[in-house]
This record gives sequence, structure tokens and C-alpha cells, in this order.
Amino acid sequence: MKRLYITSSGTLKRKANTLAFVTKEGTKYVPVTQVRSIYVFGEVNLNKRLLHFLSKAGVSVHFFSRRYLGSFIPRVRNTSGFVLLRQVQAYLGENRVRLAKAFVEGSIRNMALVLRENGENPEEVRAFLDRLSEAKGVNEVMGVEGSARERYYTGLDRVLGGAMGGRSRRPPKNWVNSLISLANTLLYQEALDQILQTQLDPRVGYLHSTNLRKFSLNLDIADVFKPLVVDRLIVSLINRGEVGPEDFEVEGLKMKRESLRRFLSKFEGKLESKVKVGRRKMSYSTLLRYEAYKVERDLIGDKEYRPFVGR
Repeated sequence: MKRLYITSSGTLKRKANTLAFVTKEGTKYVPVTQVRSIYVFGEVNLNKRLLHFLSKAGVSVHFFSRRYLGSFIPRVRNTSGFVLLRQVQAYLGENRVRLAKAFVEGSIRNMALVLRENGENPEEVRAFLDRLSEAKGVNEVMGVEGSARERYYTGLDRVLGGAMGGRSRRPPKNWVNSLISLANTLLYQEALDQILQTQLDPRVGYLHSTNLRKFSLNLDIADVFKPLVVDRLIVSLINRGEVGPEDFEVEGLKMKRESLRRFLSKFEGKLESKVKVGRRKMSYSTLLRYEAYKVERDLIGDKEYRPFVGR
């Protein structure tokens, strides 16, 4: 099952066991069995009957405007009471720091890898691994992660010829930051959809605190993969001249419709590209679920979680 991206305006409705998207140009049909999640960027009309249909089929819907707006998540069916208890026990105990450190270690190692393969010295980022090992609590771990990522983005900005001008969010200050934020959000939602296929409850995270935010665990897992999926893709697209400031409007912060379609196609291709894991090859999409299973195995006492590190 794949992701369905909607960038046009129209009406999304149910027709038998099929999704029908009606626009001025006509109607497109997609069997619901071929869809796991829907990403809505256009102005789309839908009704309660459709949402009930999507909920029964286990299909998530993620809504975007200039930025991410929110999601419709089907009623969770796979969660286990036993696993939830173990998640909460880990969150309230010493295992939270250990798991938080593991997520940050994966992030740092993958950030260093991306810098190295783009001709930047990765050692300034890798040096934060020593500080990470000495961190005593989650706040210290988050401080190390933030400092490492800031140093990483300085190097990544050099790779991009200064086009980023430093990492900025809420709102991003230019088209490069806007593109990074969009791709990061897409990865967060994909991680959420993959976690929902496991017995884990995505509301309980370890690096990102469980608070008024609806989901946290997807942020933990996605952080490990952002350098490998998001940053590698963006560096590649910018260096090949496949995306640039001319693809944006509204003060350079919103992608034009056709540019957005091209970018989503590239992002989809990156998620489905295969990487070697041991003797197997997996797509990044599958790897996100596999990473969630690794966390689950840790929580139930089967095998300690080690983050995925690219090569």
C-alpha cells in the first residue's frame, strides 16, 4: 500500500470500495486497498461517510496548507495493553534516558555521514557523541542533540552554497528552509503511519516529551532518518538544479502546484528507494516500521534498541 498525494482542488468521496477524486478535469479512481495514507495539499471537500470508510480501511489523512495543519487518524487497532504499559514504564524510569540517547546517537552518526559524503569534515558533529555519553538526563540529551544539529546545519549550508542561511522554522525564512520543513513534516507523518502498523502507541516518545503534543514517538524515530532521507534528497535536488527559488511563491515560502507535484514524486521515490540492511534490502518506508519494531523489542525485554546508521 502506498501514499496518495492530492495537490489539486476537488471532492474526495467513496464509490463502492474505491476512492473517487472529482475535479473539473474529471474523476480519478483509486482502490482503497492500494492506499495507506493520503496527503492533502489542495482544497478538498469530503464528508463523514468518507471518513468512516477511511477509518475502517485504516487510512490516515494528513492536511497541509502553507504548513502542516493536522491529521485524521483511524481508530487504533494494533496497540497492545502490555506494550503500552512497558512504554509508560520506560518513560517514567531510567530507560527513557537510554532510549533518548540511542535516538540522538543515530541522528548524529547519520548527520556526520551526510557531511562526509558531501566533502565536509564530520568530526565536529561526531564529537558530540562524547558529550552524549556523559549526559545525565533527557534535558541534557536534548541539549546535545540541538547543538549537534546546529553544527550540522552550518556544514550543510556550506554544501548548499549558503542558500539556507542558517536553519530557521516557524516560519522558515527562505525557500530552502521551507523545503526542509516540508520534507521533515512528510517524514514525521510517514513515521507515524508506520508506527500505527505496530503495537506501539505513538503518543509515548522518549527524546520528545509526552505532553500536549498528540504524537511524540514518530518524531524520535524520524529524527534518526532525516539526514538520510530529507537532507540527502534536498542536497541532490538543489545540486542538480531540479528545485530552486523559482519553484516558490508567497514570499518564497510556498511551493507552486506543479513544483510541489514534482517534489512529492521525488520524495516518494526516496522513501521507496532500497538500502542494504544486513543481507536484505529494504525501502526507507519499510525501515521506519522496522525501526519501530526494534523499539518494541527493546521495551518488551527482547533486544536492546540500536538505531539505524546509514552507509
